[in-house]
Amino acid sequence: MSRPYTAINSPDRGHGTVALRPRLPSIRPLLQETGLIPAIRKPENLDKALAAHGKIIYLLCGEPENIGDLMQRTLDAGKLPIVNIDLVAGLSRDIFALHYLERRGAKGIISTHGETLRQAQSLGLYVIQRTFLLDSGAMDNICHQIKNSSVDALEVLPAIAAPKLVDRAKTLAVDTALVGGGLISSLREVEDLLAQGLLAVSVSDLQLWIP
Repeated sequence: MSRPYTAINSPDRGHGTVALRPRLPSIRPLLQETGLIPAIRKPENLDKALAAHGKIIYLLCGEPENIGDLMQRTLDAGKLPIVNIDLVAGLSRDIFALHYLERRGAKGIISTHGETLRQAQSLGLYVIQRTFLLDSGAMDNICHQIKNSSVDALEVLPAIAAPKLVDRAKTLAVDTALVGGGLISSLREVEDLLAQGLLAVSVSDLQLWIP
């Protein structure tokens, strides 16, 4: 269960200074309402993504010169910009980069790195952990992650493998939302995955982004 407040160490206030910031509401309703999440790999595709249904946009591109504009345009459209910090050029994954994104409008962070996600969570951002379900060993490792982390959502790649986690995830952490991503080629596949228990599916094929 998400804590209503979280302690942070802010580099702007001096090392070791602790402040409390309110956590955002659960991301689950937003994911469920959105269903198909547009995942933008090129800045020029943002307008089409903003016209799509739902409240969440994944930004899988950008650099310090344009990421602020991409996020502000997303916010102006009434949607939440969720940034994959692993894919933003010119930024490290430390607390200073996270502060930079948060001040410019990021509402959430995607990463494969647990420490980055913990720091992002301390800033009151949504955190989505990306992971890969490749075999039974990876399945056990992912279940361990779910049991021992407080991320808002787990995005499993490839999406077609994600339903295998649904039942086990429910027994481990009912508050962890499951999202699928990768290798989606049709709306029928998205519908099938949602019917199997995923809350949302991220899709980078702009031909599948529907109003």
